[in-house]
Amino acid sequence: MKSIYFDGTEPNNIRWYNLIKEKFETAKRFEIHCWTEETEEINMALKFGTLKETTWAYGKIIEGEVTENFCSFILEYPKPTDTEIYNKMTPFFNIFLDDDFQSCHYGTEVHSEINIP
Repeated sequence: MKSIYFDGTEPNNIRWYNLIKEKFETAKRFEIHCWTEETEEINMALKFGTLKETTWAYGKIIEGEVTENFCSFILEYPKPTDTEIYNKMTPFFNIFLDDDFQSCHYGTEVHSEINIP
């Protein structure tokens, strides 16, 4: 897998957006990982999937099918403004697409088999 790290100087989420948009062209399944206290984010993700049984004591995992509505939601969601700890590209702690795309730590790390510029 190739990796890219978005540091605090990334002014917007355009590069992250382009990477996930490319993967959406072939992705079939997603998982979104949220910390337990991220209730708003969990509820947003539950509009597109269901809770997955897990032993992760500190969070929830939502899984589902990658649909046009799901892609539109992710791609149209604005870059978060709460960037004190992480320069967030997305409101979700982790987004996994199939077995070959990982958007981790709010999109500040992307690991994928796709071409990463």
